[in-house]
Amino acid sequence: MTGTRKYLDPATLSKLANMELIARCAVEGFYAGLHPSPFHGFSVEYSDHRAYEPGDELRFLDWKMFGRSDKLYVKQFLQETNVPVYILLDSSKSMSFKGAGPVSKLDYASYLAAALAYLMLTQGDSVSLACFAERIRTHIPAKSRRSHLNAILTALQGNRPAGQTRLEEVLHAVAETTHRRGLVLLVSDLLDDAGDIYSGLAHLKYLRHDVIIFHTFDDQEINLNYEGLVEFEDLETGGRVRAFPQSLQETYREQVDAFTHEVEQTAGKSEIDYCLLNTSEPLDKALLAYLFKRKRMM
Repeated sequence: MTGTRKYLDPATLSKLANMELIARCAVEGFYAGLHPSPFHGFSVEYSDHRAYEPGDELRFLDWKMFGRSDKLYVKQFLQETNVPVYILLDSSKSMSFKGAGPVSKLDYASYLAAALAYLMLTQGDSVSLACFAERIRTHIPAKSRRSHLNAILTALQGNRPAGQTRLEEVLHAVAETTHRRGLVLLVSDLLDDAGDIYSGLAHLKYLRHDVIIFHTFDDQEINLNYEGLVEFEDLETGGRVRAFPQSLQETYREQVDAFTHEVEQTAGKSEIDYCLLNTSEPLDKALLAYLFKRKRMM
């Protein structure tokens, strides 16, 4: 993988020092890779200038102002529509799974959450983060200040997998406590009862939230590409079973396809966007899914 795209690669991101660097590299690499960008002028309108501060995005520097004043200024933008965005990050034990790839599902999901928060706050939206398993364990309320990014990234940096997935309870709790209509981003492996998941999603849609599901899988969970006798363990219940995966691989893949297709179809009927993610692949697929959704909401 070459060029700016490497900064969207989970293997590259896993080598970076902290969530702030991960978020910045992922978003700047993503924007640099859009040629030409279908999001030119996306959701913002030029407003004014302010003095450059370390950490500001270089693409917003006004070089004409620099030529006239010999000082660095960045362009400020007036947000056309401020939308509260609620990031729901599944942090259950099943998200700790890491196959042959460089990162676990939770690592990958956390990189995505960090990049999304960075992107949204740059655009002027207000962002909330909830890390959950059987209940919401960490909650950062929605704010739109750029300084709010530090609180979100600190929470992501310290987040650890624990507990069992209880999506219905969590989604109902979110629906009951979000008083302003917004965009809900659910990042999860959805390893829970399908009926419970749909019940919780229906509650969010009843309150007219827009929703995107980022269905996160490890490549080996999708393809069962193991060799020899393997002992599998349920990370949430501790149950174990031994099997030769090669003899099950075809049937297993059909069942995974059927499961993801059912979730996508059921979500689609409620106008919920669905994005299937593989932790071995770059983050740009998910970031594009968010931007397309956000643009349709304008």
